[in-house]
Amino acid sequence: MLIARYLLPGRAGRFVLLIGALGCAGVAIGVASLVLVVSFMNGAEARLGGQIASADGHVFVTRRNALGTWSGMQQRLEHVRGVGRVIPSLDVNGLVSADGRTLGAELQGIQPANMKALPALANESSALMGRAPRESGTVALGSGLAMQLGVGPGGHIAITLPRVAGDDLDVVNFEAVVAGIIDTEVEAFDSRRVVMPVADLQRYTNGSSPISRTSVWLKGQDDQAILDDIRRAAGPHMTVRTWRDMNRSLFAALQQERFAMTAIISMVTLVALSNITSSMVMLVRHKMREIAILRTMGMGRFSIARVFIGVAAVIGVAGECAGLCIGLALKSAKDPAVRAIEAHLRAPSAELDALASIPLAISGAQFGWIMGLVSLGVILSTLYPAVRATTVSPAEALRW
Repeated sequence: MLIARYLLPGRAGRFVLLIGALGCAGVAIGVASLVLVVSFMNGAEARLGGQIASADGHVFVTRRNALGTWSGMQQRLEHVRGVGRVIPSLDVNGLVSADGRTLGAELQGIQPANMKALPALANESSALMGRAPRESGTVALGSGLAMQLGVGPGGHIAITLPRVAGDDLDVVNFEAVVAGIIDTEVEAFDSRRVVMPVADLQRYTNGSSPISRTSVWLKGQDDQAILDDIRRAAGPHMTVRTWRDMNRSLFAALQQERFAMTAIISMVTLVALSNITSSMVMLVRHKMREIAILRTMGMGRFSIARVFIGVAAVIGVAGECAGLCIGLALKSAKDPAVRAIEAHLRAPSAELDALASIPLAISGAQFGWIMGLVSLGVILSTLYPAVRATTVSPAEALRW
């Protein structure tokens, strides 16, 4: 009863009620913003990771030392639970030239029989203009590399590679026909990758092995159990790394951005919590005579404190629940809102396309820490007003 009475302090306490309402609204805005920011950052990381992994693989197996052998490797990895496809490749760095332009490139040699399983050439995760380079003397270029060279399907390029000749290191130059252009929307792939038959690459480099790396695509998430099974199948002389390991700096930057955005949005919630503290202090001042009467009637200090903590908790929890509802509603309305805006635009918008392609997702654990931190903030914001209420002297309050 007292909590309900103090939530609506009457005509004389309208200003107190206004400050409390502003605190509740601020908590709601802060929680909704946190839900949206965390959902957006999760979606951006998932989309980026999906693009990188779909283009190059989730797991990479390389030889650690001369004792490592590729014999039977593909068959062993294909039998691991959770593995979708396995593609061995020969990777060499070189130079590509066309029309007087020369650029560094990563050449990837693949068996023609495996090219149909490579997502970048199977139109599963990318757009392929032209055809796969299954014939000798043909290559497929990343879209960014092709644009910088100014070539398209049917064009010719010159390739320069290092070659080991006995104890000497030489270079070899040869020409190739561009069979196709690959667009994966992954900058690291599109700006440097050249895919070609492994026999050509091995012949020009005098390589003793047609394999330098085995890429593994998983059916689901790259959980630790699957990675352990892959390591056992690969053997002790092989190194197993994931796509996260290969792009550690990129995801570290994403984590820093996530932390910065969360910290900035949390400031909004802190301001709202300070409003709750202010409203509770004003409520204590406004209800000082009532507190004195209650103390005179035998109400203990703890009971007085519990009343004001309850009032602030109701305001904070109401703001939390409202913020969660608003955040989830905006999260669900993202796609319809983007489609509605696009319908009224005369020309396509790259920003809207990027926004539409990012899935918004938030986990139960993230919900939990948002609610937990805000609840902790609400409790802390009530401590000073509650302690202030317990220090009210009945004699002094009734005297004035």
